[in-house]
Amino acid sequence: MRVLTTSGSYPSKGYEAVPASEPVIEILRRAAAELGIANTSEWVAKINGKEIDPSQTYAALHLHGEVKIDFGKREAGGGRCTQDSL
Repeated sequence: MRVLTTSGSYPSKGYEAVPASEPVIEILRRAAAELGIANTSEWVAKINGKEIDPSQTYAALHLHGEVKIDFGKREAGGGRCTQDSL
């Protein structure tokens, strides 16, 4: 597994082998600690653009092999900009 954030990636090179029974949240915690990210309370984890539940295990999510997890703040909705809102 590999975690990608705007602050860097964990591990910095390659992938970390993890047990299938481990919840995804564990590697996200290791990544945050290693990269010095203090608050991830509003962050989401995505694989191939699809949000996942990090409390689930790799086995429950059918994840195996070299998987990249995008971890970051939820993207804003984009909304419409009008002249009145400027």
